Amino acid sequence: MNNFNRFGHLLGVINVGNAYCKFLVYAAKNAEILTCHEVKLTEISNLPGWSEFDGNVIWRSVLECIEVSIKNLLILDINPADIVALGICNHRETTILWDSSTGFPVYNAIASSDTRTSEILSRILLKTKNKINYLKEATGLPLSTCFSAIKIKWLIENVKEVRDAIEKNTCLFGTLDTWILWNLTGGVDSGVHATDVTNASRTMLMNIESLQWDTRLTSFFGIPQKILPQIKSCSEIYGYVNAGLLTGVPIASIMGDEQASLLGQLCVKAGSITCSYNEGSSLLFNTGQEIIDSDNGLLSTVAFKLGPDAETFYALEGIAPCAGTAITWLNDTLMIPTQQLGNNSSPNCHSTLVHSLSDPQVIGGVPSTSNAYFSGVTHLNPLVSNNNYRSPTTTRICDEITFVPAFSGWYSPYWKYNSRGIISGLTSQTKSQQIVYATYEAIAFQTRQFLESLTRDCKMWPPIDRLLVGGDIVSDNNFLLQLIADLCGLTIEKPQTTSPPCLGAMLAAGLAMKILTLDHFRTYCVPPVDIFQPSIGDALRDARFSRWMKTVQKSLVLEYGGKSNSRAVSTEFLFEDKTYERPVSYSIPGTIFLFSSFTILLVAEILLQK
Repeated sequence: MNNFNRFGHLLGVINVGNAYCKFLVYAAKNAEILTCHEVKLTEISNLPGWSEFDGNVIWRSVLECIEVSIKNLLILDINPADIVALGICNHRETTILWDSSTGFPVYNAIASSDTRTSEILSRILLKTKNKINYLKEATGLPLSTCFSAIKIKWLIENVKEVRDAIEKNTCLFGTLDTWILWNLTGGVDSGVHATDVTNASRTMLMNIESLQWDTRLTSFFGIPQKILPQIKSCSEIYGYVNAGLLTGVPIASIMGDEQASLLGQLCVKAGSITCSYNEGSSLLFNTGQEIIDSDNGLLSTVAFKLGPDAETFYALEGIAPCAGTAITWLNDTLMIPTQQLGNNSSPNCHSTLVHSLSDPQVIGGVPSTSNAYFSGVTHLNPLVSNNNYRSPTTTRICDEITFVPAFSGWYSPYWKYNSRGIISGLTSQTKSQQIVYATYEAIAFQTRQFLESLTRDCKMWPPIDRLLVGGDIVSDNNFLLQLIADLCGLTIEKPQTTSPPCLGAMLAAGLAMKILTLDHFRTYCVPPVDIFQPSIGDALRDARFSRWMKTVQKSLVLEYGGKSNSRAVSTEFLFEDKTYERPVSYSIPGTIFLFSSFTILLVAEILLQK
């Protein structure tokens, strides 16, 4: 083979999510993807609210992705020896425990959206007198079923094999990155048990200031600290591949997927912001070295730490568990025709859906000379450029159906674990496309909620007028991107890349190996962006949002089991451990007010007569 350095240094990235895992090989000099292989992961859901993945299947899938990608490089006459480092980015919070003596998981990996821990969370809230932010000062996180600590507690309480492994000192905990790293570096023989600060910050066990495991937190949850991995920065050498086609290659970066996306889109300065849309949605706002304590339902998290001695950057984050998950639910559970989503093997194919949503029979077919909504996406469908029909923004498709996909309860900004999802406005004439549209609308409005919370938390920061976005469900979905621009009222910028998280992990690995710099990456590796401008006015946008918020209010008062919680009557979430503003702080009874007013008037009249 004569083309050893044809593309220069190569960097491999392992990306493990809750729907797939994949391996990409980049040319470091310009971030060109030379090969990629992806394997779909199968969710295990034995009971309502349960979401698991087989840890052994995840590891075998990673090996398959690497093997196929290496074969592809050979076919392309590219030497795999040019791969100088690997990076790992992963879906955060997914929790796995395994036995270090056997190398096998003692239980399936529990996904972040799993709600089996609701009863444990209820006990903890009772213990803390419903103070949902009881640990927020130390962790940056509200108490929630989402984060790893409560999942570990459930495993200890309910799985005998976990307790046995802890007693034998062979139990290890990790998020998906730790599990992959441990296996890559030798497993039972020599596996490195470590994680990075971004993943550790999602466990509810790491102190967000010290960046170390906090004994007060581990004691609070009853979790032995000996099972926890070592915490490192996002960009340093963790260990070396122990066997296989990439033996000896260093693993030089680990990052949670959302933080990797922030880095991959070069949101490295305080005030930069990005939003990712995958199974769920996540909005991250870089706050620099400042940890901002949100009063409006956002969480504080580590954004990145690019080296052992580098400064730690923090972020405010709004998260919703259901975005792409809601679309998958419509397709798989409600059996809305799969052709509406294009190729059902890929969540990114929406061309047929866009066509159906543009159909005048679906959106009402009301004559109009206005076509503002589709001004930026007229290439999607010939019907769009026909001024005889109103845009979906102004027709009855938007007025009939609202959807709140709270399948796993509410995360930001309400953090109400026992809320339920609601579809409102159904009639016998409701079409499936309208429900799909309402799902897209909900995704956009969840983003607006994050932005409004952020504006209230950061009043002294410059206003946000544009938003960088990425993720599977927007990678080729201009319809949804335009909808987000319209309903959030700001410019949307989508980089022309399919994997912002992988770009971030690649950059972090390149920095660790000293073959990349931020300036080089900015000059040669940042892709061009597609821009979507808002095309409707504030009055219409606010009216639509107000209508959706009425359905949100219903979701907040309806708990699992069909019970209605009459106390939760406001869509402005009240953090039980904080003093919240009241329109009227103090008042007197009405009868006393009337009597005293009459007395004052009478005395005044007497004084005037004198």
